[in-house]
Amino acid sequence: MALSRSRICRPHRRMYAAAFLLDFSVAAALTAVPFLLAGRLGGGATLLGAVGALQMGLYSGGCLVSSFLAPRAGNNLTVARFGAGIFAVVLFMTSLLDNPLACAAAACLPFLGLSLAWPAMQSWLGREPDPEKRARQVAGFNTATALGFMASPLVVGPLYDFHFRAPFILLLGCGLTVIILLASLPSGGAKTSLPPGEDKRLSYPLTPGLLYASWLSTFTANALVSALRSLYPMRMESLSEAGDITLAGGLHWPFLDTCGPATLFSWMAFLLSFSTVACFILLGRTSGWQHRFSLIAMGQIAAASCFLLLGRTHSLVVMFLCFAVAGANYGLCFFTSLYYSLACAPSAHRRAAVNEGALGAGGFAGAMGLGYAAGATNLATAFTWAPVAVLAAVALQYGLLRHYPAASAIERHEV
Repeated sequence: MALSRSRICRPHRRMYAAAFLLDFSVAAALTAVPFLLAGRLGGGATLLGAVGALQMGLYSGGCLVSSFLAPRAGNNLTVARFGAGIFAVVLFMTSLLDNPLACAAAACLPFLGLSLAWPAMQSWLGREPDPEKRARQVAGFNTATALGFMASPLVVGPLYDFHFRAPFILLLGCGLTVIILLASLPSGGAKTSLPPGEDKRLSYPLTPGLLYASWLSTFTANALVSALRSLYPMRMESLSEAGDITLAGGLHWPFLDTCGPATLFSWMAFLLSFSTVACFILLGRTSGWQHRFSLIAMGQIAAASCFLLLGRTHSLVVMFLCFAVAGANYGLCFFTSLYYSLACAPSAHRRAAVNEGALGAGGFAGAMGLGYAAGATNLATAFTWAPVAVLAAVALQYGLLRHYPAASAIERHEV
């Protein structure tokens, strides 16, 4: 029992717990805020898209700034604790506001705090000098974050239907627990020194174009996911009010009448995160995906194709399948980009921050672009443009892959 408790309390496992709770909080915010704005305060597609875009835009910009400032702060975990505190406290205050614009602004600002927390936490893992152990810890970290995203909507949806402030109270408690867990960790992470003659193990051969293409694939994958999280709650609200939600093939299930739109959407968000978790676990246990651009290209195209269905279907089964595909693509793209970003321990923080910046920028573009398109036309028309945009992004990724020659992860092309 003592040995088991000792293994559970190891520093990297406490980091997994902090990552789980922080992403649980992020998913709680992304699930509850659109319903708060649309259902309680009367916001439309334009406002929802703008909020989702600004959240990701602030996060992206904050990550890029932190890539230069945070490494000079000395203790990265102090930065992470500060960022997690800002995120939890300000988002809780969002539920106390009655003005739509004030609420929207308060829902966006916390993502600056999040931009300080995530890169610092990821770089803590990147200080592990053994590439194999680092890969396992990246898989564990990613799985923990995805599990948080998976579990949160199942709790937050029913909580919101019970009382709109309940998810925000839970979010605040999770944020405070994250701060406590991070405070318990050694600030230096893993030792960065290796025995003489073993320094080359700090990196493995990596095509720079593949690193850059993976960052852009993360941009694209999160653009699709952000659009779903920001805009699809409004679609569920309208279908629920009209009584047009079916199980499959026009079959109406009476049980659906007892479920609120937030609860129904929480099931879809759960499946999105579940497929992400499954993808993380698979990638963490295999190596055939490494250095294969074709896999991330096919994943992006498949996810974008689902948008053609999501804009028109009334079937929950079709919605579930499409959300699962989008989540699997997100897991594939994000895992590969983070794995490549941490390939070189000395530049792990900067590359992890750039990767998170690409993630946030994709969320900004997806929510803003499709949000304004849906406001100007309708959701079905806006979603029709998703495959076109993704095909262009994949073509650009292929161009990056071909343009940059192979090089060691620490020799050249440092970011």
